Parts: sequence; structure tokens; C-alpha cells
Amino acid sequence: MKNKKAVIVQCRLSSTRLPEKALKELGGKTVLDWVLASMKKVKANKYYVATDSESYKIIKPICDANGYSCFAGDLNNVLKRFCDLIKKIKVNTIIRATADNPFLFYEAAQQSLQEFEKKNKYRKTCDYLTYTGLPHGSGVEIIDASSLLEAAELTDSPYDQEHVGPALYNHKERFNCEFITAPSRFNFPNLRTTIDTYSDYLRAISIVNYVSPDKKKVKEPYTTEQILEALDSNKIKNPMIFYPSCVKGHGTGHLHRCLKCAIETDSYIYIPNDYTLAETPDIVNSYIKKGLKDYQIIHELPDETFSPVIITDLFYMEREDKIKLSKYKSIIALDEGSKNSDFCDYLLDIIPSYDLSRQANFNDPCFISKPENTKKRKTESFNKILICVGGEDPANLTENAAVILSSLYPVSDITAITKKDLVSKVSNVKFIPPVEDLKEKLFEYDLVVTHYGLTAFEAVYAGCALLMLSTTKLHEKLAQKYNYAYIPFGKLNLKTVKSVLEGTNLYPDQVSQEKEKSLGIYLSGISNGKRINCPICQRQDFEPDEIVSRNATRTYRRCKACKIVYMSWTCEAEKVYKKSYFFEDYKKQYGKTYQEDFESIKAQGVKRVNVINTILKTGKEKNILDIGCAYGPFLAAASEKKYNPFGTDISYEAIDYVKNELHFPASQASFPEIDTTDEFGVSQFDAVTMWYVIEHFKNLDVVLKKVNQILKKDGVFAFSTPSGQGVSAVTDKDAFYKASPTDHYSVWEPSYADKILKPYGFKVVKIVSTGHHPERFPQIKKSGSQKGSLQWNTILKYSEAKKLGDTVEIYCKKIKEL
Repeated sequence: MKNKKAVIVQCRLSSTRLPEKALKELGGKTVLDWVLASMKKVKANKYYVATDSESYKIIKPICDANGYSCFAGDLNNVLKRFCDLIKKIKVNTIIRATADNPFLFYEAAQQSLQEFEKKNKYRKTCDYLTYTGLPHGSGVEIIDASSLLEAAELTDSPYDQEHVGPALYNHKERFNCEFITAPSRFNFPNLRTTIDTYSDYLRAISIVNYVSPDKKKVKEPYTTEQILEALDSNKIKNPMIFYPSCVKGHGTGHLHRCLKCAIETDSYIYIPNDYTLAETPDIVNSYIKKGLKDYQIIHELPDETFSPVIITDLFYMEREDKIKLSKYKSIIALDEGSKNSDFCDYLLDIIPSYDLSRQANFNDPCFISKPENTKKRKTESFNKILICVGGEDPANLTENAAVILSSLYPVSDITAITKKDLVSKVSNVKFIPPVEDLKEKLFEYDLVVTHYGLTAFEAVYAGCALLMLSTTKLHEKLAQKYNYAYIPFGKLNLKTVKSVLEGTNLYPDQVSQEKEKSLGIYLSGISNGKRINCPICQRQDFEPDEIVSRNATRTYRRCKACKIVYMSWTCEAEKVYKKSYFFEDYKKQYGKTYQEDFESIKAQGVKRVNVINTILKTGKEKNILDIGCAYGPFLAAASEKKYNPFGTDISYEAIDYVKNELHFPASQASFPEIDTTDEFGVSQFDAVTMWYVIEHFKNLDVVLKKVNQILKKDGVFAFSTPSGQGVSAVTDKDAFYKASPTDHYSVWEPSYADKILKPYGFKVVKIVSTGHHPERFPQIKKSGSQKGSLQWNTILKYSEAKKLGDTVEIYCKKIKEL
């Protein structure tokens, strides 16, 4: 008998989490259109949408347009709805999909159908089949129609009736149900393609914009590979949401800047429904005319299933913002001036600031948008004057400034921008509302009177004379710092203005003349940054750890619990420890390859083994495990000192050399996953070492627990690492952290080592300060003294006495089992 097949797409519009999600617009058509187009790729005799009577009228036209029949059945009992349809159309096999999955792997659906038909070719052996391991939302179910009718008669479970498939696979004693691991092409269980929530919908929009950025309406459903490529893109893994201030009193510059970046990066911008900045709708609409899409404007933030990178432009982050944003992937803040700046993973300062107590990761005024229109030359007289102290003018300076300037320049044309309903009392002053794209009109004026902000810098770039009005004491200090002509805070009067305008610094040249940089492109580049927890405590507290240092690609904090310093955020790519790491990369840093430096490293190893011997105080045969053994110089040193050396490293080339050239037992394995009993037949060692390895672990909690487990009681755990209390860190902390390798996730300070290691059953018994560099002391840098000179030798002895070496060796004893 010929097997008649029907694709049945389940659809209803009464979803509570995301109402009418099947009708939401996606790439120029509805989500339901996407589903129907995908399932039409699966070969079947009939194509149906099974809905309820309330949804039927709305859904039927979409079904007609896609070549589907539409069936209205029971609203809540979906199992009955399917069975009623089966009885009507009389088919043997059902391919069931749901209408909230626009990115179905239709190739997987076709392949699973073929598997089902193969199993039932000669006689029915399978009642139900589905692939497991597909992205959440990409799968379908293949069901024997007669079996489903039978199952419906046997169950009264509300769950079975709501979900269809469970009526079969929850009763495996009666029905043969097969869950087959999906082929590798489709097997990505950690991905998500369904639309069940608002966050899912945002992800779906991002997928369409990634795959079809230039198409107004997508006609063909996406292939598996197109969907997977999109899900692996930075746009979907690290979506950006701009979060500007829309608060009255903060000005409009924050909103303008974020809207421009949203267009430039095709990202989302969050406009809260409770904004108080009155111009918000008009400003947003002006950017819609410039290319901002409606879908880019969101009024609620997604949940963690589509966790974004938040770009804040708030002027001052309030506690409620901090609470709202705490759950997201990372926070990049622009020109943040609040006491909550420590909460931000990355700080980018664009407008030059004055003596902020906090440090920014990066500071560059070249991100200020420069006007295309500029004045050709400076003017001797001010025939046209512009006053612009922000649309809101919170300090109420606009009208007073207009009156004063009118008396000084009675024949000049004076234009004052204000949102207030002001009427001019003098003939040469005109009050106008805020001007769209003001920066491109600044060149028309000879003198611009404004406060400290974007307009001031844009006026300088446009070639205008500039007079700053200090709206706060801070703005006064900023104007002083950058040598702007300014009116001191609270002293806007005729005498002061006249005096300042007769000065010589109306044309400041302190702003950058470099080419303008794209803020959006820069933010896109760092949006792949990752927040990293304390490697010891592995916790992410709402109240952030203390900031230790920031630089252009990384942020470092000190854990308030265990006190370790760690990299808390980075946008650097993860380092891969291949052959080049020990050769080209090593040579760049030390002038020779790792193997060329083998004997020198081995000599250091001999000294380290001697220290370990003084702690172990035993002459019996001893086993030692070197974690991160590289090409084995320490193993060679330990062997010469009568130890049985064992090594482990994640580099295949390094382990191959140790085993085949040095002939020591070694395993290519990551720590702490290695099972030393299986690999070496040794469950516990007399000593475990890590030489410049411990700082490479993101999770030191599991590492130190594992070391305790594989170390004998009273055994030695020894490691070396860069010192956070050496001369480089002490004399120039930020330069030290900037130079720290990008794969060093913790920075150890000897004075805190015992506190950190004690909870893991270790007691620090010896600390050796190494890596002494007199040339890194300020005194030597200043004098230029050479190696061997009296000053050099004096500084060297001082460094050794004060333990100011830039590296440190820490030797511990295991004092208790965990």
C-alpha cells in the first residue's frame, strides 16, 4: 500500500509568553510564512496547518499563499485536533512541526522521514521517530497516523493532549518510539532557533539580518549551513543593545550618539517607555528617516537566552540601571561619570574628562563625529553668533547670554537654540528650537557659545571661535584643562564676557586633529569581550570586585573574598598552544626559541628541584608530576636529581618531543581532566609542579582541588608565576598589566599566596623572588647606569632584599586532605 504523507504544522495565536508570535514580521513576511516555506521542502502528499477556530480566519490567507490547507480544530486539546484532521485526510504518516520555529532544519526533517520510512518499509516497526541533538526549535516529529489515533484513545493526560508526541513516547510499553542522535551536520543541541519569547524573536531578527542584510523580503528558507553560520556570528553570539539616557536634564547628545551607532552597526537601541526627555520621539523619528529600522527600537530588554552586550551612554549610571543590567553578558560604558563605573566591564571615554578618580580602558576624542562643513579661515569679527547650551539648558544660561552678547555686538545676528518658549527683547536676537544635525550648520557662525560637551568639540572642528559657559564647577575645570575661553561658573555677566572675548584662546587647538574614527565599528570590535569570574571563588557578585587596572583590551579586578587579582574582562582571542607558541611567539619575547633556551630553563629547574628536596627531606625514590611540561626541561632536571619525572601538556608537539626524544612518560591532556592513574599508574605524587602555568587557568578552584587530590600528604606543590608585587607592578601598575600576556588570567601577589592556598589544604613554606631587573627601577631609568655599575649593583641588592623580582616561585606543603 502506498504510504501517504502529510506535513501538519501546529499553530495557534493565543500564546501567553509572546502573543501571536506566528504573525510577527520577520524579513518581510510572517514567522508562519517561514515555517510553511521550510516544511514545503519536505516531500509529502498533503500540507496542512492545524489551528483553532478563533485563529482560522487570520491564518487561512497565509496558508493559501503558501499552498497549504487550513484546518480548525480543538483549541486546547491539540492531540484531538491532530486526530480529527487525520480522520479527515486519511494519511499514513504525519510530519509534525510547530509554527514558532522559522529556522527549521528542513534537510534534517527530510532525512528523518526517510529513516522512518526505511524502518517501516516491509512492516510497521516504528510508531514515532525524531532526531535528538538538533538546536532547540529545529526539529520535527515523524508519526504513524494509525498509532496516534490509537494512543489518543488510551490517554486522558492533559500533557499528552497538549503536546501530541507524548501520547506515544510516554507509553513506550505499547508504542515503539525511536530517538535517533542527529547526524553531525545537524547536531548542535546547545543552540536555539525557536521563537518562544521576546528574546527569541530578537535573535530571529538578528539571524535574518545576518543572512539577508540587503533583501527586503526573503523568498527561500535558509539552509542548515546558513542558519549555523548566523548562529556562530558575533552579531548573534554577542548582540549589542545601545542603552542611552533619555532623562530630562541629561541633554540629547547621549541619544543622538547611540542612534547613530545603532544604524552604523545594525544593532538594537533601548528606548524605555517611561523616558522623560520630551524630544525622544522626534529624535528617534529623525533617525528612522536616516535608515534606522523599526525593529531596531526595543522597549524591553531580552532575557538571558539572548544575552546582549549592553552599551550604556547614560552620563550617570543610577542604581536602578545597575540592577537591571547586572545579568547581561558585559557592560561597555561611554563617558560614564558615576560612582557605579566599577560595575562596568569596559569604560570608553570619548569626551576628554577632568581628573576622574576612575581609570578608563580607552580614551580617544577621535570618536567625536566631525562636521563635514568647516570654515575656511578665522574671522576677525563676529557677525553671526550661535548660543547653544543644550536644548534643555538646565542652568538657565541661554537668555542671559543672549542679552549680554546683544549689548556687546548690537549689529550681529545672534541665534539662540532653546526648547523654552522665550521671546526676544532685542531685535538682533532670535530664539529657535533645537536644530537637526546641528554640527553641519556650525560653520555658518563666527562664534559659538556653548557648554562643555559634543557641540564644543564640533565647533572647534568646524573652525569657529568658541566661548564656553561653565554650567558646573567641573565644566569650569575642564575648560581650564583644555585651555578653552570660558566664563567661570556663576559669573555670566557683561564685564566677564567682554574680558574673555578680548582674550587670545577663542580658537583652541587642543583637540585631536587625527582622522575621525568610527565609534560603531570600534564597539563592534570589542563586543566579543567576555566577562570572567574570579578563578578561585568562581562567583559573580552583584557588587563588583575592586578595579585594579584597565587597558584597551582587558580589565583586572581584585576579588574581595580571596584577594586574588584576576582578568575580569577581555576581548582578546583565546590563545592556542601550538608549536608556534614555543617557537615564534617565545622567540619574539625572549630572542630565542623554547628549545634554544632548553639548557637555561633546565638549569633553573635544577635549582627548583634542590628547593623541593629541602622541603621533602626524604631520600627514597620520588615521583614528580610537571603540569604544563612543554618540551621537558624541568623533567630532565628532575631526572638528574633521581626523581621519576612525569609530564603533561596540551601541546601535541611538546608531548611528542618529551616521549620520543627525552623518553619520559608524558601525556597530552588538559589539567585537571587528566586521570594520572590511567595515564601513568600513579595516583599520588611526592611533588607536583607548574612553572609559569598556574596563571593560564580560568578556573583555579578545580585545579587546586585536583592538585590536592594527586599529591601525597606532606608532598610539595611548587609553582612559578609573574609577581604582582615586583618592581614593574609597584612602579608602573598600569604598564605592568598592559604588558601582561593576554592568556594570564590571574596575577599572584606573594603576600596573599598563603591566604589563597590555605583553603585547598596547602601551607606556603618558601617564597623565592626571581626575575630581578635593576633597569626597570626609576633610578636606573633616569640615570642610565649600566650593568655592573655601583648604582646597578646597589639597586639589584635592594631588589633582592625587598623581594621586588618580577617573577616569584612559591613552594607549599600539603597539610590536609580535602
